[in-house]
Amino acid sequence: MSTIRFLRTFLAVEKYGSFAAAAGRVALTQAAVGQQMRALEEEFRRPLFSRSGRVITLTPAARALIPQARKLVAAYEAMLADADTGHEIAGSITVGAIVSAMGFLSENVVSLKAQYPALDVRLVLGHSEELAEQVTASRIDAALTVQIPYEMPVNLQWTPLYEEPLMLIASTRVATAQADVGSLLKSHPFIRFDRTSPTGAKVEQTLRRMRIKPKEVLEVNSVAAIIDLVRQNVGISIVPLLKHVAWTRDHSLIALQLPYGSLKRVIGMLENGRQLEITAVVRQKLLQTLA
Repeated sequence: MSTIRFLRTFLAVEKYGSFAAAAGRVALTQAAVGQQMRALEEEFRRPLFSRSGRVITLTPAARALIPQARKLVAAYEAMLADADTGHEIAGSITVGAIVSAMGFLSENVVSLKAQYPALDVRLVLGHSEELAEQVTASRIDAALTVQIPYEMPVNLQWTPLYEEPLMLIASTRVATAQADVGSLLKSHPFIRFDRTSPTGAKVEQTLRRMRIKPKEVLEVNSVAAIIDLVRQNVGISIVPLLKHVAWTRDHSLIALQLPYGSLKRVIGMLENGRQLEITAVVRQKLLQTLA
């Protein structure tokens, strides 16, 4: 179903205005978006984009296709999810998730099991990179991961679900809501999120924006572990504001916005198409919950 994937990308280009902007939404490189659009032009046997230097605009032929493309993609999604027929969904799949998304995923899976008793979903925990590798290798069928910042194989499908802005967190013993973020980063021990991970790369980008080199004491690849260490006043940190974890209600912690506009990490669902009829049902359930 490569044409459906290409149409999704085409609609993203139309919505966000450029190949570069669409690339970030569909987890492809800008070059991969360009390749898909050229393939779509060959399939439709007409130019869909006017290219003038770095500026790309939709041709009248492309704009005429948009309503039909939307209907086709929507119909395909509805067919996969079998949303209107109540058809019994049966079978077994394995879906992974990062720790912070596992509660969200498991609650929705339990709800689906009540609706489809013959559906069997096995859940596994992991880091984004290893989960993405397992989906790619078809060892698992899908996963909730942080958006991977590199081009994925064409057989994979990525659906953004929600965003989590980066925040500075500190113990209330060392900071207040009026505290200066820059001063805190310069004066307190810093617990860094693993810089080899996509989230850690965004943390590093944030620090470079601020032109600050904090006093690092630890490097950890777990938001939960970092939060616990901050709670114990081991240091301060920059982590995503987790959407499905209520740790910000903890009176021992304070979360502060970062200057220059917070960077965000995107959590989405990665599927390899091996059990697409079933993984689409899970995806649609997650999207409905977030709506």
